[in-house]
Amino acid sequence: MQGEWVVDDRYCSRARLMYPRYKKVPWLNQLIAQFIILPMFADRLDEKPVREGSEALYKDKLLNLVQRGGARGSVEKPPLIEFTAKLAGHEKRPISPAGLPWPDIFGSYLQFTFEHELSQRYDTHPPGPTTSFIVIDTRARRVLTFDDLILPGQEKALEDLQLTAFRAWLKTDLKFPDRAIKVHLANPSYAFRLNRNWRIAEGGLIFRFATYEIGPRPFGTPEIFVGKERLRDIIQPSVLEQIPGEELTKNN
Repeated sequence: MQGEWVVDDRYCSRARLMYPRYKKVPWLNQLIAQFIILPMFADRLDEKPVREGSEALYKDKLLNLVQRGGARGSVEKPPLIEFTAKLAGHEKRPISPAGLPWPDIFGSYLQFTFEHELSQRYDTHPPGPTTSFIVIDTRARRVLTFDDLILPGQEKALEDLQLTAFRAWLKTDLKFPDRAIKVHLANPSYAFRLNRNWRIAEGGLIFRFATYEIGPRPFGTPEIFVGKERLRDIIQPSVLEQIPGEELTKNN
């Protein structure tokens, strides 16, 4: 089931939040509130991360964000806030009755894509949506972090695999010749670093970069793929075993 909440206050600042809401699984609603929605609001408000709270608390946070933005300006020229956030499944998944994709399920793992965009005057954050993948272990009832994915000491090995995949993305998706790829990777403004935003896909893992992270705005939010066999001895076996093999990808 999907929940939706909209704020439109007298200062003309607006916010919209769409999120899954599960009547029969209250612990999942609590997890989404505590470890996905609230930390994002805390970051934008420069507050300490909130570790406790329910659905009502993050609605209050959203209202506070809009009202605080409106209060910064005069009545004649209020600083406009435009905020949208959506927590749903991957865009290629079937659509739910609420019009959003169902979350992915890999064994005991439940996967969401969390996309949010907040625009306000004098904002120091670069424009554009921010997208993160959320992987929930339904057995342990917790959100898996990058530290839950990587084996100790294997960060550099994974970064090298990601860089190889990014080179391939530049060549195949952007049609960059080899010289242009070399020039881009040498640009210190877009220095390549280990990406920690991951999700499971058929045959491997997908990593998504933020806007401006490794290229100019026309790059968008690049996604790169690293195959399952290359990830052995790099990621946790408990995650590796949940990745469907390449034979499933071929059959589909």
